[in-house]
Amino acid sequence: MLGLFLFLVFLTFFSLLLYDPKKLPTLKLKGTPRQVLLPHPPISKPSSSTVSDIDSGSRKAIATTLSDLAQLEAAKDNQEQCIVADSSKFNQSIINEALQGSRDAIFVKIEDFIQSQRQVSGAYTPLYELLSDYPFRVGKMLRPTMCISVARAVGGMGHSALTAAAALELYHNAFLIHDDIEDESESRRGKGTLHQMIGIPRAINVGDATNVLAVGLLLENLSVLGVSKALNILHEIEFMARQSVEGQAMELDWVATNPSHLSDQDYFTMCVKKTCWYSFITPCRIGLIVGHPASSVQDLIEPLAGLTRFGMILGIAFQIQDDLLNLQGEMESYGKEIGGDIYEGKRTLMLNHVLANSKQEAEKMREILALPRPQKHPDHVAFIMEQMQRCGSIEHGWNVARSLAQKAADIFDSLEFLFPETPLRPGEQWVSPVHDRRFLKELINYVIYRSK
Repeated sequence: MLGLFLFLVFLTFFSLLLYDPKKLPTLKLKGTPRQVLLPHPPISKPSSSTVSDIDSGSRKAIATTLSDLAQLEAAKDNQEQCIVADSSKFNQSIINEALQGSRDAIFVKIEDFIQSQRQVSGAYTPLYELLSDYPFRVGKMLRPTMCISVARAVGGMGHSALTAAAALELYHNAFLIHDDIEDESESRRGKGTLHQMIGIPRAINVGDATNVLAVGLLLENLSVLGVSKALNILHEIEFMARQSVEGQAMELDWVATNPSHLSDQDYFTMCVKKTCWYSFITPCRIGLIVGHPASSVQDLIEPLAGLTRFGMILGIAFQIQDDLLNLQGEMESYGKEIGGDIYEGKRTLMLNHVLANSKQEAEKMREILALPRPQKHPDHVAFIMEQMQRCGSIEHGWNVARSLAQKAADIFDSLEFLFPETPLRPGEQWVSPVHDRRFLKELINYVIYRSK
């Protein structure tokens, strides 16, 4: 992806200008030295013993969470029926107010930025018409809302997090454009996918351009938040992007190689990389960086670790529910093709389960999954869905998602640095007061009981 490549080149150059590893943990600027958060550690075993306390705290949080997942036991009780969606399980008023408030503000921010780029002398204006497609289809707006809510829940101003939140939404839409191409998806947010509308080469370029737009927005943080926080956020974004493409590579490799036995733990590992970092962990971490008044990076070690664990667990639950909706949801509310994951051969938790537990039919299912998408037909999809029902794979997915949501709730209760409520304050250019701990709390059940 050219856009991602250009972004990483830019980030490296910008970091070299401002970031001197010999002067850790402070960056020497004119005036008072300012503390800088260091880049994230990789999820794998650390290669150096000379890491910052923040690296160490994040690494411990990741390792502990993945270890916990290895021991995870799905809820076994039958007191609650396997339900695909149920809005009575969360405060829909808080969820709707927060998401709509974010949507209104993000739409304005992105539209204004696109218009400013369109008006640059010599700009190729037809491109900017295409850039206004995916971001303005009505999506959930979870990532920006989490970012703003965490920022306000630790004492920050809502408008201070808007630029970073809008950049996260643009990255999300860039990923969607490329993801739809790689998965040969047919619908997105109730409409045809962009590559079906304008062709693959042009859609790839629009995805690249969307990434470039996000970089431009992040540059605004230099004046909004200052150099230190802006650089911290760039490091967060770089790590997020790297994890996401690694997770996508894992999933695409599984589709290509058609493995027979993938475990729940394999799925969790892929999901943490592909979904959790860019959908949950990074929005929360950036919100903390934007809103926290800490004068020392030491004050952020434990909060960042706690939010990392919370985002990892909730992110996996979110993805399992998304996969369940792809099997049993309603097209009108879900906005994507029902059964699309089977057509695409994606190794969801439920598909891995049915392949492992349907001994006699497993090979037939793998033969179906190996077919190119144009050769798969509804009878193939119906057969695999029937096997999932017979083997309890749908119930397994639901039970795991519910167990993860409960674990996320337990972690959330321990995040005492998030204020119970954050009323709108004088000088705050924001509308909705529920962008705070209240939204984050309701998000837990929303993730597993939503319909889209």
